Amino acid sequence: MHPIFSNAPAFRSGRLTAAALCAVAAVCATPAAYAQDVFPSRAITVVIPFPPGGINDNVARPALKKMGDLLNVSFVAENRAGASGTIGTGAVARAKPDGYTLLLGAASTMAVVPNMMKAAPYAPMKDFVAVGGLASVPSVLISARKDLYPNYAAVLAAAKQTPDRLTFGSAGAGTSHHVQMTFLNQQSHVSMLHVPYKGSGPAMADLLGGQIDFLMDPLPTTLPQVQGGKVVPIAITSAKRSPLLPNVPTFVELGVKDFVVTTWFGFFAPAGTPPEIVAKLSSTLKEALADPEVVKNMEQRGLDPMYKPSADMGEYLAKENTLWKRVIAETKMALE
Repeated sequence: MHPIFSNAPAFRSGRLTAAALCAVAAVCATPAAYAQDVFPSRAITVVIPFPPGGINDNVARPALKKMGDLLNVSFVAENRAGASGTIGTGAVARAKPDGYTLLLGAASTMAVVPNMMKAAPYAPMKDFVAVGGLASVPSVLISARKDLYPNYAAVLAAAKQTPDRLTFGSAGAGTSHHVQMTFLNQQSHVSMLHVPYKGSGPAMADLLGGQIDFLMDPLPTTLPQVQGGKVVPIAITSAKRSPLLPNVPTFVELGVKDFVVTTWFGFFAPAGTPPEIVAKLSSTLKEALADPEVVKNMEQRGLDPMYKPSADMGEYLAKENTLWKRVIAETKMALE
């Protein structure tokens, strides 16, 4: 037999086998290829632009845990502090827009500080897309000097007697602690000195140590200190008294007209993140904030769930920027 004929069957068989193997490989690879396109397929990093221990570090955890359960992935909180929250926020603005890097944004980092800086490292409405609203929370004016400042009348008397002597701390220039106390100074016609820290944890530590006189701190981080008897709660910034601190009056009750302010939080993704990924994250956040256990956890710590879908949160952010730009100009607030 001619060699070509004797080899032909083997050649054809080998060619068919190779083709078959390629087909099988393609079929086997297809599910994996599709699986890679399913979001999310790995852990999601949530950048918290402040140090551990403050309100920013704690506000998101109940919702993130539930979101992780719903999506069957881990949400990893990463504290990246500095420059009044602008370092971590700016890092997310420059991150790959694939849904795997998110920001815990707040009123301070997304509406106040950018309007106080001449050259902010990010533009909130240009560099981010809102995923959704998370929570809002009132603040409480507190002091560790119960003997000197048992109530707001005592605070006012001391502030008027010695202008620029009393001090208040903050988690950094432009944070809720700073902004709300600046408003209070303005509306109460007094002058207290601002001492900025790199996070509310260090500010609280110095308050307890007697290095500063006051802190206008969000309710969730204030509550343990009040319950432990370490600080005296003087007044709260909500419209009504909190059921968690029923004996603490509101500033409105004390005669500080229209002084009702809260701090809000939300999740944001880098601009350019695919709409379908934003929508999936937003719907998952909505489901998480509808869970009774998550709601109970948040409310027990003084947080008010504030879900807003992506578009609504984007509109809310725009309004907040307009508001704070005007207020900053009126009060002449500046970054120290």
